[in-house]
Amino acid sequence: MPWSDTDAMVESTAGMTIAEIFASSGEKTFREYESDALRSLAAIDRPHVVALGGGAILRPENRQLLKSTGWVAWLQATPETIAARIASDKSTAERRPALSQLGVLGEIQSVLEKRWPLYEEVSDGAFDTDSIQIETLVRKIAEAYRMSCS
Repeated sequence: MPWSDTDAMVESTAGMTIAEIFASSGEKTFREYESDALRSLAAIDRPHVVALGGGAILRPENRQLLKSTGWVAWLQATPETIAARIASDKSTAERRPALSQLGVLGEIQSVLEKRWPLYEEVSDGAFDTDSIQIETLVRKIAEAYRMSCS
């Protein structure tokens, strides 16, 4: 399936990294760009995969759009796994802003605690990504999606 990434769309539209958007215009402006990208993708009338940033779920209108237009796979990982992935991604520091002063692990735990019920609200399937090969994960998601369409 074709795919799109809302973070990449936001950066392309704004002509700035997400960190630069946060620094110059704030989180509210970033979230507006993010919602615009999601609305644009939801209007596409063919199956496609959309990668969302974890905060897209915060806006009620985004959650409603996700529930009404798509099948949502919730990719789960422990805070420790997420922290390790962030640390191994060299572009994170320049592209993504810190959302708090809690340090990486503390911020991840805090964010997950707040967002967990929102992810539960919209997800059609939850998938543990801690120790799974990406090819296996993709097969599991595709199978769950096909089963839901039967």
